[in-house]
Amino acid sequence: MPSSSSARSFNYALLSALTSLLIAGSATAADSCDDRVDESDDCISIGKLHLAVGLGAGSRSNPVDTGRDIPLVVVPQISYYGKRFFLDNLDLGFTFYESDFNTFNLIATPGYDRVFFYQRDLQNVFAFNGFAASGPPGPQLEPEPTPEEIERDQILARKRAVTYHVGPEWHFEYGRVAGQLDVLYEVTGKHDGTEVRAAIATPLIESHGVLTLSTGATWKSSEIVTYFYGEKGTYEGGSALNPFVKLSYRLPLNDRWSIQALAHVEWLDSSISSSPIIFEHHVSTVFAGAFYSL
Repeated sequence: MPSSSSARSFNYALLSALTSLLIAGSATAADSCDDRVDESDDCISIGKLHLAVGLGAGSRSNPVDTGRDIPLVVVPQISYYGKRFFLDNLDLGFTFYESDFNTFNLIATPGYDRVFFYQRDLQNVFAFNGFAASGPPGPQLEPEPTPEEIERDQILARKRAVTYHVGPEWHFEYGRVAGQLDVLYEVTGKHDGTEVRAAIATPLIESHGVLTLSTGATWKSSEIVTYFYGEKGTYEGGSALNPFVKLSYRLPLNDRWSIQALAHVEWLDSSISSSPIIFEHHVSTVFAGAFYSL
């Protein structure tokens, strides 16, 4: 099953740059990989629960007004791969077709945008453990707030629930290039939006360590943009296309330890960056640290 290992590592490159890094780390540290998915160094044992933790230094910028940048320090990771079912942190999936170069899954994955608003979001527990991000702000302190400030505070103060997206996922490999396409629908009834995630990745340097370049984009429907970054009757955003580029490096030290680093930038579509609560046009992530597989 050579496409499954690299495909699942590649999936988190799009969902979350740091989580992507952890998946690669846990795959490398899968004991002796006697029941391996493939014969590469990134083997993943079938039917075994993998636990890993990373300790390092980094941060991810927070584009939401009044929100603080997110420090990256301690990061846990849990994964399990059965013959068909798999778990990657908060992602659940079922593989219904697999060949040497193509894999088709059905996945359920949480909506990502909520992490900028709530420090106790489960994605922050798994991907950004140990940080404190600002939630919705308190009352406006100025005695005469401007209409823009009133609009901003109204949008920020609204509750944003945990959402889950479900849909098909396609991974492919062609030579040194790996690709992914997800078509996801929100099924928790909070905004009924649609999200499409697409990306490709290729190694630039392969020696004892591996330097990988990834690039792609996420398309979000207007329902998602308005739910997280706007308010009906106040700011109703259109659909958004957010491109990204990422460089990641992994150096395995032994069966349990590896050194990893990444730099990731995602550019926000004008439908998001024009929101009254957004003051940055991009989200950047940098991280370097040591990872240990338990």
